[in-house]
Amino acid sequence: MLKNLTSVFRPRKVIEQHIAVFGESGSGKTMLLNTLYGWHQEPQFHKNKGYRLTATDTSQGHHLLNGYLKMKDSFLPVTTSFVYKSFKFDINVRGLDAPAGSLVWHDYPGEWWNETKEGTEGARKLEAIRLLLQSDVAFILCDAQRLKDDGEKYLRRLFMSFNSELVNQKKALMPDGNPLTLFPRIWIICLSKADLLPDKDVYWFRSQVIKAAKEDLEVLNETIKSMISGDSCQSIGEDFLLLSSAEFDPENGKLTNPEHHVGIDLIPPISIIVPVERALFWERAKGNSQAAVHKLTESFRSLTTNWMKYLPLVGGVFSLVDDGAKSLVTKLKEVETEARERGDSVETVIAAFRGRLEDESTKQIYLSKKL
Repeated sequence: MLKNLTSVFRPRKVIEQHIAVFGESGSGKTMLLNTLYGWHQEPQFHKNKGYRLTATDTSQGHHLLNGYLKMKDSFLPVTTSFVYKSFKFDINVRGLDAPAGSLVWHDYPGEWWNETKEGTEGARKLEAIRLLLQSDVAFILCDAQRLKDDGEKYLRRLFMSFNSELVNQKKALMPDGNPLTLFPRIWIICLSKADLLPDKDVYWFRSQVIKAAKEDLEVLNETIKSMISGDSCQSIGEDFLLLSSAEFDPENGKLTNPEHHVGIDLIPPISIIVPVERALFWERAKGNSQAAVHKLTESFRSLTTNWMKYLPLVGGVFSLVDDGAKSLVTKLKEVETEARERGDSVETVIAAFRGRLEDESTKQIYLSKKL
């Protein structure tokens, strides 16, 4: 039982969550990344949330911050083309010396989604998708502008084209025919530029995706299952998120309020917390008793090479993962305060992240079938 569950996650000695971001050209990936980083540098964010992301590469951090500040002056960032990049951010807790871990963002160039490449660029494209598919969580961006313009046809084309891309690369990704172990187990379907549909919530978005592309998602699900080991431990079409980097005019698409963004601060909590909760769900789905699950989680405490040792299994936070009591958020705040006083940066961040996902304001933005 333990072997099966741990084998589907990346082994590591520190928290280092990798996220893959897929989206067509113009879907807003550059703006999302600029806003994610820039907002975490704002004094009020650090004051209110108690942590911030810091780029481990100073030049990357300067570039992202510069893009964010230009957006605040209503300038749109320059779109990146045919360039795969990864960005590593340390999670630093206010008042504590040791980082709680890191988050690595992998960005797949949108142009590669729709174009066949050969030679040197074809090799770069294959290497990029191979690296992205070793992430822990994947975010697929649906462009709200294109959804407004083309409706259901856009959603169907989006998932069909992504499935075709995986099928086309499958042989190269699995040259020996053996299934992949490292692969995103959680796929979050996101509505980027959600501000263009200000009267819509995440429940509406989910209904649109299911109505238009339910069968296409099922085909994509089967494609992914055919590529990975532990195919029962994967989730696509069960998590939906609204994202907006700024506020745009719904009529002309021009930037009107760079201070207004939606869902950006949920990306780190989702990336860290959801894989653990989903793993526990899968373990229960095998019919194991609560006692067996508890025994399993206790076993993780003795592991030194599995990332789950460093997540909600730390201290008293794990017992709150499945706590259905109405006072959950209050309990998490107490755990966060106590962990901060002890100087435990990991437990502080985990408690804060879990509390963020439980917050009432999150429910109209993030929807998870299994949380």
